[in-house]
Amino acid sequence: MQHKKMPKEDSKHSALYNWRKVKVFLAKRDTFIFLFFLCMSAIFWLIISLNKTYETRVSIPLTYLNAPADIELMADLPTHIVAKIKDKGTSLIGYSEKSFNPLVIDFADYDFSANNSTITISTASTFDKEVKEQLDQTTQILDYLPGTIFIEKKPLGTKRIPVKPQTNITYAKQYYPAGNITVMPDSVTLYGSQEALDTIRFIETQLIEVEEVNDTLTTQVALIDHERTKAKPETVTVTIPTEFYTEGKQLVPVKVLGVPKNMHVRTFPSEVEVTYLAGFSRFKAIIPADFLVTIQYNDLISSSTTTQAVELEKYPSYVVKPKLKTDKVQWVIEFIE
Repeated sequence: MQHKKMPKEDSKHSALYNWRKVKVFLAKRDTFIFLFFLCMSAIFWLIISLNKTYETRVSIPLTYLNAPADIELMADLPTHIVAKIKDKGTSLIGYSEKSFNPLVIDFADYDFSANNSTITISTASTFDKEVKEQLDQTTQILDYLPGTIFIEKKPLGTKRIPVKPQTNITYAKQYYPAGNITVMPDSVTLYGSQEALDTIRFIETQLIEVEEVNDTLTTQVALIDHERTKAKPETVTVTIPTEFYTEGKQLVPVKVLGVPKNMHVRTFPSEVEVTYLAGFSRFKAIIPADFLVTIQYNDLISSSTTTQAVELEKYPSYVVKPKLKTDKVQWVIEFIE
């Protein structure tokens, strides 16, 4: 079998193609080597850098406890303490994501008597030990900002004001209030400037919203703040008495009002039935005398018929949906000799 010889032109192209592949490979290899040594250099640089000493700042939250209600602070107090610190980079880098425990100023530890209108707190002497406990032993504290905290105060006026509950209540079927809503305490002491106190007559609770209530509800609720004032206590307990209501009825005499002394008016019937819903707690105590069903004599003499509509003029406040079973009666006027 005879093999065909490859043309010289094709042979040149093939050699050129292979040479280009070799050059690409060598170029990639050089790139990998370059990147490897670049990364190693960066790592060594980082290690060397982190072993050097640097200065930085960390922010530590600051909270306040037991602020007296009867004083007003004259300026906004800082919410953070900034500590200027010094250490190796390996230690400082850990502080960038660290959550520091808050430092505390307890007003109960300071004298707020009438003769002492300004309290001065040295940040270093007050918090240095607590801050160091949250840092590495190698970390040095260079300074604090602010270095001193000034608490200026002035006395406030006081006023005792009633609490008004705000409610949006819906009841389950045949459940109704079993009495008045009660608030404990029913009044609170409000602290503020005399100008502010003079404009406030009561303080409201936050809105109490409950649906389908079917039992007495007792809840603790916060008071709504008035600007530039403080209330003590800040919360109250609200009780909404609730009970199941059942249907009742009473036969109530019809009373004619405004009858002259020499007249007497008879109605037929002389009594009408009143139906209502009442809670179990008072159901048995309800009597006919708790209701008043009336007609007016002047309406009778001006009427063209002997039939008159009656009116349920009075009923107990603790019954709901009172209704006259008969809303009209016949009448006759008799003269008395």
